[in-house]
Amino acid sequence: MDTRFNSGGNIHEQLSDFLAVEKYFDIIPHGQYIGLKGIGKTLGMPVPGTGTFLWWEAQIDPALSFGIPMGGYRTPDGKFSENNQLEPDIKIRNEPDVITAGRDQQIEAAVKALLKK
Repeated sequence: MDTRFNSGGNIHEQLSDFLAVEKYFDIIPHGQYIGLKGIGKTLGMPVPGTGTFLWWEAQIDPALSFGIPMGGYRTPDGKFSENNQLEPDIKIRNEPDVITAGRDQQIEAAVKALLKK
């Protein structure tokens, strides 16, 4: 599943629900255990840790708003994803000159990995 250009939201949640294989996160709103998700191997480059979801509140002036942290994702080893970098199972960097030539090395590596199964 390629979510590299997702600008926010939870599309990865719907995709992982559909494609679930093994546990990769617990969803923890306000310290309450809700469930688990499953996923195969990850491929790409390291991703800085994020994953806290917010509830956005508007002010009297609708141009102003602020987010209240409402929950986060916790990995099977008990670490929250916030401030913990994801290290992919298969590390592949897209090289700029290859991308401008119309090839995507990460997609190519993902297809090769899937064909091995």
